[in-house]
Amino acid sequence: MPLMAFVLAVGLAFANKANVQSAGWVERNGVAYQLQNEACTSNTDDLCKVIFANDPNGVEHQVYMEESLTNVKRGGSNVPYIIFE
Repeated sequence: MPLMAFVLAVGLAFANKANVQSAGWVERNGVAYQLQNEACTSNTDDLCKVIFANDPNGVEHQVYMEESLTNVKRGGSNVPYIIFE
């Protein structure tokens, strides 16, 4: 019985991490980059775009829902969000 409780406790410890939502993905330097902070939180149908604060060129990046960079993220505005990462 104690062994079963231990196995169950270990299994349940990881159960809540399966559906972790991503803040979004962008293509940066030719590879998919996962955003650490949520950028687009409005309820609009506008495309979500971001600019990295440390980018001297101010390049706009389209935000995607997943790492494959195929499904665009909505909830943006006319002005790209500034990301401090």
